Amino acid sequence: MFLLKTALGGAVMMLCACSSIGGWVGKVGGRADARRDLRAGKLVLEVMGLPTPWDNTYSRLLKERYGIMQRGVGGCMVGSRVASHAQYYNEIMEAEITRRFGKNVFERTLHEAVKMTPRRRPNPPL
Repeated sequence: MFLLKTALGGAVMMLCACSSIGGWVGKVGGRADARRDLRAGKLVLEVMGLPTPWDNTYSRLLKERYGIMQRGVGGCMVGSRVASHAQYYNEIMEAEITRRFGKNVFERTLHEAVKMTPRRRPNPPL
């Protein structure tokens, strides 16, 4: 019984360590990748989550007006490494984008994209 408890405890500790290591690896990698992309002249945002009706319009406006690309990195459920990478990658990118285009560049563009997106009407009753 002692060996079983020890093995289970070790397995739990390894899972916790891997999770925090994944976050740390994502953090370091995200910052490094963002700096590399900036040096190459690329403006990119890493996005994840479920799509909204205005996502395509928002992405198009960012690309056409500011040269900002969006890169999908996951859906609504991602691991700590991917989430951490995106968080720290975007932290570096957003600072540079804000420096170049102004403090409210994302809010202005999103507001316009939402206004441009046709509202879906509910299906008529049968």
